[in-house]
Amino acid sequence: MIEAFITYILAGITFTFVVDIASDYAKRKGVEVPPSSEWNWETRVLAIWIWPIGLIFFLNGFFKEYFNKNNKDER
Repeated sequence: MIEAFITYILAGITFTFVVDIASDYAKRKGVEVPPSSEWNWETRVLAIWIWPIGLIFFLNGFFKEYFNKNNKDER
């Protein structure tokens, strides 16, 4: 049981780290990131606990942008 909990928390930490890195990368590339989307430590801890929900939203947005970009490139 404790192994499953530790795995869940480590997956949340990894997810939060990847989202932080992706957000910083987007800012450096000139993508507008609203100030309200900045993560503080409370938000990071919450993301670690509910990372599956965050992963669903992240993948949803990623695939929408990815396929939308590909459709625009084909025109």
